[in-house]
Amino acid sequence: MSKTLTLSHGVRLILEPMSGVRSVSIGIWCNNGAMYEGPKDEGISHFIEHMLFKGSENRTAFEIVQTIDRIGGQMNAFTGKAETCYYVKCLDEHFRRSADVLTDMVEHPLFAEEEIEKEKKVVIEEIHMNQDDPTDVSMDELENAIGRGIGFGHPVLGSEETVSASTRDQMCDYYCDHYTRDQIVVSVAGSFDEEEVADYFEHHFLELKPTSDVLRPEEAPKAEPENITVTKDINQSNLAIGIPTVPAESELRYPLLVLSNILGGGMSSRLFQHVREQKGLAYSVYSMTSTYRSLGYFAVVAGVSMARTEEAMDAIREELERLKSGTLEAEELESAREQLKSSFMFGQESVQSRMLSNGRNMLTYGRTFTPDETLAKIETVTMEKLLEAAELLSDFSKYTIVNVTGMSE
Repeated sequence: MSKTLTLSHGVRLILEPMSGVRSVSIGIWCNNGAMYEGPKDEGISHFIEHMLFKGSENRTAFEIVQTIDRIGGQMNAFTGKAETCYYVKCLDEHFRRSADVLTDMVEHPLFAEEEIEKEKKVVIEEIHMNQDDPTDVSMDELENAIGRGIGFGHPVLGSEETVSASTRDQMCDYYCDHYTRDQIVVSVAGSFDEEEVADYFEHHFLELKPTSDVLRPEEAPKAEPENITVTKDINQSNLAIGIPTVPAESELRYPLLVLSNILGGGMSSRLFQHVREQKGLAYSVYSMTSTYRSLGYFAVVAGVSMARTEEAMDAIREELERLKSGTLEAEELESAREQLKSSFMFGQESVQSRMLSNGRNMLTYGRTFTPDETLAKIETVTMEKLLEAAELLSDFSKYTIVNVTGMSE
């Protein structure tokens, strides 16, 4: 059972002790990501994530990673559309040393001019690597189209142009305005002493601004469906077909998760059986849902032969439009529930998973959820709600279609 404390300086601290483990995972989350950037700042949240590893007032970049390596810890970070997280997993006896590194990185970054210029090259290479992966390109194009005109459409990595144009002053200003105590959440899960951890974080983050006055718009997508083709030097078509759905707080969130599992969640799913097994049109085909505070989307992703792309799209369309007939069966509902419950619980049995789940839920919902609460949400999905969710997905004319494909001969 997790416990949430609001420390005297405003930072929220989530504690989840777990019995039978000797490790602890510590995550420092910031309520900031690509969807809150202005057009000139695209990619800056991700760039700042990189720069926090490049040296603090107390440690060089090498000392940051060396300290964690010497105690056998694992350290990483990620930036998404709506959040940035820095985390370490280590043995419980090394909690303080690991926390010292994380808090120092977040609270005292140097943003050294020469390191910024060097890291620009690294980030641009990451952009190039992303552009070389057709699945990444297709999903980026889909999210950009669904969020066209609002912050959600901004690419997490930014562009080569925006990254190249970044300045130290711009980065420092953005960091100071967004890394504030009211926007920070610390999530700790595993083996630790609760009083020690609470006391430790009570004495950190004091040098950050107390509150942020940055407007964080929460807008629903307004973009019209698009048909996007990206041509690359590849031998396969990579499809990402998506439609806006509902935000995270919607009562249809879990019915959509169950429905997505029925459509493309496994080898017995409708899409896998129809597109791959019956028609042999794709090696990989699956569906997914993603939700944020202000919006969500559903997507079908497939890798198909260039020569049979239209056939594959027709087969996917057939399965989506089949939802109009209301032919969902109780057996499918029960199977999808069990698959989701199993997948969820498998992912909750590590200290890192619990840290990530608690931190993300706090930023999205303002609270954490016990595993039993989530299982109950899945279990109580009814056929009525499943059919209501199906109405959101069954009109193929409302889908954006992205095809990242090879050059025709």
